[in-house]
Amino acid sequence: MDFLNKLGKKASETYQVTKEKATNLSEEIKIRGKISEYKDKIEEKYTEIGKEVYNQIKEGKDVSQDIIISKCDEITISQEEISKLKEQLLAIKKVKKCIKCGAEISIDSEFCSKCGKEQPKTEKVEIKEEPKDVKEAEVIEVQNVEKTDNNEENKE
Repeated sequence: MDFLNKLGKKASETYQVTKEKATNLSEEIKIRGKISEYKDKIEEKYTEIGKEVYNQIKEGKDVSQDIIISKCDEITISQEEISKLKEQLLAIKKVKKCIKCGAEISIDSEFCSKCGKEQPKTEKVEIKEEPKDVKEAEVIEVQNVEKTDNNEENKE
């Protein structure tokens, strides 16, 4: 029986690791998709800026900085969102960027494996997630319930 208990425990641990990896991969794919969307928005803004400048020059007007500045602000916001998403990716992958060369290294690394630069110590923060989709149920006492299924069968 001890063998079966160990086997069951090992299977459970393997399942948990696999589940965590699958969840992380799913989150990574979602984040990469969002990054791609922001990059597409940035490219659209670049195109809009170019078209606006071209049209104003073609018409012999001075280029309106108000329109250009508003589009540049939108680009900046998208770039900031991309930076946040990249930080989330690093957290999911449990890595960090080297402060000198930018290489991805283990979150626990004290030195960069690529350039050798000493890394600042990082504090471990545990995030406890509450169970999702947990619903409370209220138990109501029910009295005098007739069994309709049994009564109908008896009649036949």
